[in-house]
Amino acid sequence: MNIEQFLCQTFSSKQAIKLARLQTLWSGYGEIARYEVQGLSQPVIVKHIAPPSQSAHPYQWDSDLSHQRKMRSYQVELSWYKNFSGRCQPDLNLPALLAAHQNPDNQEMLLVLSDLDAAGFNLRHDSLTLPQLYAAIDWLASFHGQFAHEVSTDSPYKELWPIGTYWHLATRPEELAAMADSPLKQAAAEIDTRLNLARFQTLVHGDAKVANFCFHDAAETLGIKGIAALDFQYVGAGIGIKDFIYLLGSCIDEYELFQCYRPACEHYFKRLKAQLEQRWSSERVDELIAEWRLLLPFAWADFERFLAGWQPLHHKRNAFSHQMTERALDALNGVR
Repeated sequence: MNIEQFLCQTFSSKQAIKLARLQTLWSGYGEIARYEVQGLSQPVIVKHIAPPSQSAHPYQWDSDLSHQRKMRSYQVELSWYKNFSGRCQPDLNLPALLAAHQNPDNQEMLLVLSDLDAAGFNLRHDSLTLPQLYAAIDWLASFHGQFAHEVSTDSPYKELWPIGTYWHLATRPEELAAMADSPLKQAAAEIDTRLNLARFQTLVHGDAKVANFCFHDAAETLGIKGIAALDFQYVGAGIGIKDFIYLLGSCIDEYELFQCYRPACEHYFKRLKAQLEQRWSSERVDELIAEWRLLLPFAWADFERFLAGWQPLHHKRNAFSHQMTERALDALNGVR
């Protein structure tokens, strides 16, 4: 696919130039690059999905199931930007979809997005200061509050993942099979069911790691206005705390988790409550928060289950995540 030609046709321009490749997509499925388009005031970001003839997964998780999951994730991301992302404006910063193209013959896709760097969100972090972490938590709480709903028979978010997050059990049978036998493996389905049957659900980002947040250089003082999120391939239904615990595990080490987990939880629920009370009764808000608080250990255990099969020695498996997993297993067994 000639990307430069597509950009010129789309924006009625005479010239489009590739400025830089920003990253390769997971398992070699394409790339993300920045382009300059003559006549546009800012560069654009092009996410070019081009499935390889042979996948190059870094941990050798290559299968037809894996391929189908990835391709579905790109369709979900396109649906998110086309049909749902507008509901986040103007409160939350995220890229805008400027154009898209699909080739059904070879499964190539193009997503042309606004450039968050050019909008002032040009910093990426591996670890966060407390103000930066709380800004990211604020973003998630506002996002979850925007899409929160009480479960009914008809999902309000069709076209997205029925269950969000990239580690969802139903999409990871190979990783479950690879797990060593353990109480966690035996309880995997019951943990998944507890999460999926929650009375209150929302949309979860599904991959809310620190690498998927972009920061303004004044983020510590701007708060939620100083942060933006991207990469919505695994957005779908779920309880918001899945995103919350995944964010913490991505940017806080074991020692810090023990120190700041409780205040981080209080901050998340305080912000979520403030967001929800704009449209729900206080009683209903309190019921959602009470339900999600009880499910926190189950969210940790659910991700721990994925890691135990996918990459057992992963650094995110630590004393804190093990402790939370044990809490979930004890709850299933009626231990107080």
